[in-house]
Amino acid sequence: MQVTKLRARSDANGFVPMGQYFARIAEQLEAANTSDAARQAKLDAEDARLEARYRRASATRNNTYARSEAQLAM
Repeated sequence: MQVTKLRARSDANGFVPMGQYFARIAEQLEAANTSDAARQAKLDAEDARLEARYRRASATRNNTYARSEAQLAM
């Protein structure tokens, strides 16, 4: 998450309306959460794909070599 300084528009007295200030913070947090959720979903999909690939490769590898009776008895 990127942290930025907020500079809200001030009125004639130099004060910043708190409603605008918190509304901007809420908008920026929502945008950050949306992008973070999208990034996390992409990483989760990649993890699932890699796990499925690993499971398929492991299942294939188990049936590659025929085991003799002597090996099974050990």
